[in-house]
Amino acid sequence: MRWTSTAAVSRTLLQIVQVAILARILAPEDYGLMAIVTVVLSFAGIFTDLGVNSAYVQRQWVTQEQRSSLFWLNVSMGVGITLLVIVSSSLIARFFDDVRLTPLIMLSAMTFVLGALGQQVRMSAEKALEFRAVATLEIAAVFIGFVSAVLAALGGWGVYSLVVSGIISALTATVFAWLFVARGWRPMWRLRIEDIKPFLAFGGAMVGNNIVNQVNITMDVFLGGRMLAATQLGLYSVPRNLVFQVQGMVNPIITRVGFPLIAQVQSDVVRVRSIYLKTLNMTASANAPLYIAIAFFAPEIITILLGSGWERSGGLLRILALWGVLRATFNPVGSLLYGVGRVGLALKWNLGLLLVIPPVLWTASQEGPEGIAWALLILYVGLFIPGWYYLVRPTCHASLLEYSISALKPFVLSGLSVAPAFLLATQFESVVLRLLIGVVVAAPLYLVISYIYNREWVLATMELIGRRTLSAQK
Repeated sequence: MRWTSTAAVSRTLLQIVQVAILARILAPEDYGLMAIVTVVLSFAGIFTDLGVNSAYVQRQWVTQEQRSSLFWLNVSMGVGITLLVIVSSSLIARFFDDVRLTPLIMLSAMTFVLGALGQQVRMSAEKALEFRAVATLEIAAVFIGFVSAVLAALGGWGVYSLVVSGIISALTATVFAWLFVARGWRPMWRLRIEDIKPFLAFGGAMVGNNIVNQVNITMDVFLGGRMLAATQLGLYSVPRNLVFQVQGMVNPIITRVGFPLIAQVQSDVVRVRSIYLKTLNMTASANAPLYIAIAFFAPEIITILLGSGWERSGGLLRILALWGVLRATFNPVGSLLYGVGRVGLALKWNLGLLLVIPPVLWTASQEGPEGIAWALLILYVGLFIPGWYYLVRPTCHASLLEYSISALKPFVLSGLSVAPAFLLATQFESVVLRLLIGVVVAAPLYLVISYIYNREWVLATMELIGRRTLSAQK
């Protein structure tokens, strides 16, 4: 977890710095175009491995013949998806009524082949809990992609600087995977259906679940691409991406470890419940203060991070931060379901959401980006109890009280910590000073309150950074 946290924090900070630099060079419509490209790639990317990499991690015994066949399946699917996206790029651009999308999608599709060549090697290292090497190569890949994006933007490449960043990052991650985490392994020249077949049931359910889940996750951007101008979509997508980056910094620290851990003890319901509730509390305790602070200080963050021309994004960031903390709290349930092999249950849940989310967001999109943001927040508030009842209760037998305490206690503690800091900060005119006071006051106050009412998380965090208290030692 210490290495995953290092990678996650480093990756997110680099991405935020990249946004802060490029937002002063690129226009909001550039980010709007790239948001559509990202949605297209996210859908196509679901099919690149047919879900068998997750099945590979979940399955405890895998032969070398099976692993080799799985590797070449990844590569074959990566090539096939790349060609399919390239061929379909003009039709996709026509659907969104913007011809500028065609070359952007064609170039971005290269990441599928580049990623497929190293994906299973990285997954194998994670399966063995070798996160130090994985973290190192991820940080290097993101840093090189960051430098590429900035240099390309300064060179006047516009939105293509974002495309270059993705391609360079994917290439670097694959090269470094073979150099540092392959451990001398080389695939056999073998691709046989009998090797792959045992993984396809789990993988097929995984693909089906990921498709439906991806529709639900990206429906706001998809509808925004149809209903909003590129500039409006850019003003919405940038704060939305910031919200996802916070989750991408915090949750993988725990969930990437939680998945293989739950998979190893999947037959012991008591241990599975213990791991899941601790995972839930850890992620909520780390996410809640960040998102609550973002919600309170959203205008200041947008002003400092993006500069002039992005003022409307401040109100959007405030709403999306509240949605983001709820979404981040739901996220660890994926580790639980995948770890115990209940992908079918996740698929049924997401199919149910598919009947609700698109029509709600379609109606909300008539009110512009603000309507979409409010609709997302209201939806996730309403899903809290149903999510426990349908996903958590039957899988690990956690009660609603256990689930609620683990998930919601950090929300209350964060509000008690950030609200006084916000009231004090409003007495000052300087945007930078207000934000600085908010951090200086809220952070130690949250740690003190958490030590009293959420001590297990504080002790675990101190151990994570290499410090043990007397209580932890005892």
